[in-house]
Amino acid sequence: MKETVMKKVFAVVVGFLMVLMFSGVALCSDAAPAAKQKSVKKSSAAVVKAPYVSVQGGVAFLTDSDLSDTRSGAISFDDGYALGVAVGYKLGKIRAEGEIGYQKNEVDQCDSSCRSVSGDMKAYTFLVNGYYDFVNKTRLTPYITAGIGIAKVDADVNHFAHVEDTAFAYQVGAGIAYAVTKQLAVDLKYRYLDTVEDFGFENTNPEFSTHNVFLGLRYIF
Repeated sequence: MKETVMKKVFAVVVGFLMVLMFSGVALCSDAAPAAKQKSVKKSSAAVVKAPYVSVQGGVAFLTDSDLSDTRSGAISFDDGYALGVAVGYKLGKIRAEGEIGYQKNEVDQCDSSCRSVSGDMKAYTFLVNGYYDFVNKTRLTPYITAGIGIAKVDADVNHFAHVEDTAFAYQVGAGIAYAVTKQLAVDLKYRYLDTVEDFGFENTNPEFSTHNVFLGLRYIF
């Protein structure tokens, strides 16, 4: 099961990189004529200083959680969903924001070394993120991102235990934005989110580590 999940993650990442690659080709091909198109409207990325709000939603690929002590094995999770809302400020090519997020994944199964299980793992994240926009003369703006904060994880797995705990979290990712208007942009983003500590309880050792793909909207005031 873990191999199947990783294949899915790999396929998503490869697809995302292909999007970035083709957008990069488009940027290069438009570079020459863009200099002559003085009448083209500025994209949202061209705004120098402004506050903004954003919302996002997408698919969450949670990694397996290992078991410890008297039971060995791993619990796998179904593909889940993730949501987020953020308020930030743009200063040239740099953006800084505060984000609140939520994620949920249902338990899929436990491997042959332990009994079947059910339940879910939920996480509430509170992050401070930074972005660097590769501003250009087109409507497409690639960017990279990183952030730190905390994650409050709520894991409920039958036959084992229930845990609610909080740990330091960090995220890294990359994406591309399309400026629909000067103020509104559509974002496509890949993000890896992890915690620096596992959430140990009784016989399980839940590891909150997730690969997420988001589609979102960003509005610049």
